[in-house]
Amino acid sequence: MPNVFSNIPFFRILIPFIFGILLAIHFNLPVSHLFFLLGLIAVIVSIRLKKEQSNFTKRAYLISFDVFLFVFALHLVSNTNLKKQKEYYGNYYKANKPAYFVVTINEIPIEKEKFIKCLLTINEIRTDSSYIKAKGNIIAYFKRSESNSKLKPGATLILKTKLIEISPPQNPYEFDYRTYLYNKHIYHSAFVDVNAFEILDVPQKLNTIWLNGLFIKQNILRTLKISELTPFAYGICAALLTGYDDEIDKQVVESFSHSGTLHVLSVSGLHTGLIYLVLSFLFDLIDRKKKYKIFKFILITLLLWSFALITGFSAPILRAVIMFNLLGIGRIFFRSDNRVQTNILLASAFILLCYDPFFITDVGFLLSYFAVFGLIYFQPKLMAILQPQNYLTKELWKGTTASFAATLSTLPLTLFYFKQFPIWFFICNILVVPASFIILLLSFLIVLKLGFAAIVINQLVNWLVTFISLFNSSGSGFIDSVDFSFYDMLFLSFFIIVFTLSLQNKSYRSLVFCMIILIWWQASAIVFSYQSKITDLIAVYQVNKSNTVLVKNKRHSIINQLDSAQFMFHIKPHVTSFNNVKLEVNKFNYIEKGNIKALLLNKKDQWPQTDLSGINLLILANNFKLTANDFDELSGLKIIVADASNSNYSIKKVEELCCKFGIELIKTKQQGAYILEL
Repeated sequence: MPNVFSNIPFFRILIPFIFGILLAIHFNLPVSHLFFLLGLIAVIVSIRLKKEQSNFTKRAYLISFDVFLFVFALHLVSNTNLKKQKEYYGNYYKANKPAYFVVTINEIPIEKEKFIKCLLTINEIRTDSSYIKAKGNIIAYFKRSESNSKLKPGATLILKTKLIEISPPQNPYEFDYRTYLYNKHIYHSAFVDVNAFEILDVPQKLNTIWLNGLFIKQNILRTLKISELTPFAYGICAALLTGYDDEIDKQVVESFSHSGTLHVLSVSGLHTGLIYLVLSFLFDLIDRKKKYKIFKFILITLLLWSFALITGFSAPILRAVIMFNLLGIGRIFFRSDNRVQTNILLASAFILLCYDPFFITDVGFLLSYFAVFGLIYFQPKLMAILQPQNYLTKELWKGTTASFAATLSTLPLTLFYFKQFPIWFFICNILVVPASFIILLLSFLIVLKLGFAAIVINQLVNWLVTFISLFNSSGSGFIDSVDFSFYDMLFLSFFIIVFTLSLQNKSYRSLVFCMIILIWWQASAIVFSYQSKITDLIAVYQVNKSNTVLVKNKRHSIINQLDSAQFMFHIKPHVTSFNNVKLEVNKFNYIEKGNIKALLLNKKDQWPQTDLSGINLLILANNFKLTANDFDELSGLKIIVADASNSNYSIKKVEELCCKFGIELIKTKQQGAYILEL
């Protein structure tokens, strides 16, 4: 480890820095400016003491520097957290009441079926007396109307609306959309009526460079839209060129995900890296003796930032451009070995985290850095296994090793976040990555009004979609519903690190330690899996305007209905945690297990033929109407669960009856899914 710290110093720097960021974000740790100042003084004093070259002063210096980085991270998170700033709009907004806001559209509006979705930057908020300056971003949904054509990037408007706090996940293991937006400093959404806003004729409030980037992005999308591209091709080209992926067909996205090539559908490190490599190759052809390295670096940097401008300075492309700029510095001015490249990679991460420490919670940020690390560290080792002489074979082997290296380094993250593993990822990436890069280059031609490129793109996209659909089969194409927890991710990460080091150092002890980790991990996984399998439960899920109930026992689960879109988002994460328990779809209305006798009433005025006096749990759905007389027969009833298929009026009537008869009422709309272990 000391060798790692000395050879890759930014690794040592990032450890206390990232530790401080994670603690500050997840535990909301306060930071004192005095503490920060004392940490800085400690570093300065320790630097002076370091001249003595004693072991004590060296350790004091390192400890002081670690403390400073830790406190510096706390300070960054505190300063970046909008809620802790005086200008935060929430300090002046009265909850659950409409208010007037002066806002600016900060992104390209996204057209939905019934609404126009906009990211708004708040400039001012009206208080009791006047408008005052405020800061923050909200997501607004404008009802579709003729006035929506005025909703353009950079437009400033005044609107009257009530802010809605982002809801937490309401089903077990469901994607935490609230935390996702919180980490992007977005805390509220709003629904704006047709006549509740007005465009203001005021000076531009957005950053000029950012606004120009948005205009360029919008013009690119318009040019692609009016070209001869098919809807499928347009969605993919828009994603590759600008990062706008809202119009890609969901089934296409799913197919790319299952084939392990979803990363090609966004402007990120992959395509930026390919552009960098192409530009570097072209300049090397011209300057074979490498006399103009500085000129080459400056020109490539300008071209990469021009590409970032074309894409509207999207966050993934900014990360990628900065990362490859610094990697370019390493390749041009320093020895091109793994240690230098890794150090520069970590330096770019440090810079980006100083800009916004909440990047550490972004899955795209983590995947991009781990993938590049895999290409730097693992790919050369995999390449050395074979030394093909044929050019085509050599390039195929290079692409295969790149795919394996990136997959290996990102495997713990992908299993944890996506719960699936594409079996044929190495074959798909060899073909899909070059094809997507060709589509990207041809898309530039369409932007330049060379319409013939659309015909080629349409054919390429059809071939691409057909090809990846061959792998869109669970079991043979990909492994789905992988029960992989946060602790599994930590175990696998640690295992990969120790196993790699044991092979590199040819250390028998490290290999034994590696096997101990593997045995410990698998033993604990078996225990957790067994506990999950033997747990019987009833789940009444919170799905908007839907009645979805699941019953699980040791061998299989039964669900009363299965809507594919709702199942994927709301229910599948919970079912995945059952660890491959068989799922069946079947209608039912009575559940009995131990002391629990549950009745599901979801058809109007239809009571099942059963002894109602023994029922102690009642599940109401689809506005089933209960009367006071029904409670006489339900003498053993203790709990009523009203799901989201009931109207607010119907739930209110049931609530009145529950208060009258002393029955506990669970409302999934407010309380989330009801899970009862049997």
